[in-house]
Amino acid sequence: MKKNFFLFFFSIIISLCLIETILAISGKYKNLTHNRLSPSDAIYERPFSSEQKYKHPDLNYIIINSFDKDGVKNFDQIPLSQKNNIIAIFGDSFTENIAIDKKFEYSNLVNQKLINNTLVNYGIGGYSADQSFIRYLKYKDHNIKHVFLFLLPEDEIFATKSTFYNDGSYKIYKNELNIFFYILGKLNFTYFVIDSFYTIRDLLRNNHTTIKIDNYNSVLSNKINKKFYSRDTLECEAQPTICEINLLNLLITFRKEVEKNSATFHILVFPEENYISYLTKILNKAEKKFSYYVLHKDLAKQRDFENKELTIKQLIFKNDRHWNEYGNLFFAQNLISIFDDLQIKLNDLELSIDENDIDQFYKDN
Repeated sequence: MKKNFFLFFFSIIISLCLIETILAISGKYKNLTHNRLSPSDAIYERPFSSEQKYKHPDLNYIIINSFDKDGVKNFDQIPLSQKNNIIAIFGDSFTENIAIDKKFEYSNLVNQKLINNTLVNYGIGGYSADQSFIRYLKYKDHNIKHVFLFLLPEDEIFATKSTFYNDGSYKIYKNELNIFFYILGKLNFTYFVIDSFYTIRDLLRNNHTTIKIDNYNSVLSNKINKKFYSRDTLECEAQPTICEINLLNLLITFRKEVEKNSATFHILVFPEENYISYLTKILNKAEKKFSYYVLHKDLAKQRDFENKELTIKQLIFKNDRHWNEYGNLFFAQNLISIFDDLQIKLNDLELSIDENDIDQFYKDN
C-alpha cells in the first residue's frame, strides 16, 4: 500500500514536471512567469482592458461593462488617462453599478448635461472607504478636478491594515506574498490552469468577465491576497469610537491628498437616517468643515423583498438591493442638482432617457 502511494505520488510529480517543461518550451506564458505576484494595496482591482457580461437581476438581458487599460469602467474608446477635467466618483457597488446598461447608467446620463467636465465612475463593488482612498492614489495623476466619495453604511469598516492619522499623514499596508505563492507565480502550469479555467468558463456561461492573458498575474495575486491576506475587519459595533476616529482621519487624509492635486473634495452620503446622524457627528469633529451632500431620501427606500409583485417603478431591483434603471435616472438627476449647486457648468439639454424609455426597456425584455 505504502509503495503504491509513493509510486502514485512520484507519477504525479513527474507528470507535472513534464507538462511544465512543455509549457516552458512553448513560451506562451513566459512573460507571466517573469513577473512577481504583486497584489493590489486595495485588496483587489478590476482586470484592465476587459469586458464583463453580467445578467440583469430582473430580466433575461445581459449587461456589457467595459474596463479600459487603466482598469476603470469606461464606455468610450478614449482611455481615462487621456481625458480632461474629470469629476471622479469613488465608492462601492452603488457607485460601480455593474447591473445597469450603458444607456441608463447614471454617469452616462449626467455626462449629457456637462459642458466642460467628464463624470468618471471609479467605483468597485465591495470597497470600503480606505480602499476607495487607495484607489484614488492609483489614479491621482488623471486630470481630476473634483472628487466625490460616496459613503454608505459599513464603509467605515476598513478592509486593509493601512493607518491614517489626524494630521493627514498615512501608511498604506502592502502585502508581500510568501515563498509558496512566489513559486506558484513562477510556474507555467499555474497560468495554464488559469487559462483553461477562463476558456471553459467563457464557453459555458453567458455572464462572465473576459480576462486577457496579460491580466493573469494581477488576477491571481489579488485572489490570493483577498483569500489569505486580507485583514480581520474591526467590529465597529464593539469599538465604535475607534471606527469613528479611523474614518475621520481617513477623510481628512483623503481631502488633503485631493487638494494637493488642485482638486476639490466632496462627500456623498447615503440618505439613511441613522447613517446621516452617524456621519454628520463624525464630520462635525473636523477643524475644517467638509463639503458633503446627503442624497435624496427616496434613494434609501427599502423594498419588501418577500413581495415580488411590487411595481418595476420602484428605484431598487426586485431581485437585488441596488438601484435599478429608475433609481439610476433619479440618482443622475440628484447629481445634476448637486453639480449645479457647485456651479459646475451644465447645458440646457434634456436627458436622452426618461421613465417612458425605461418602461419600454422592461416591456422589450
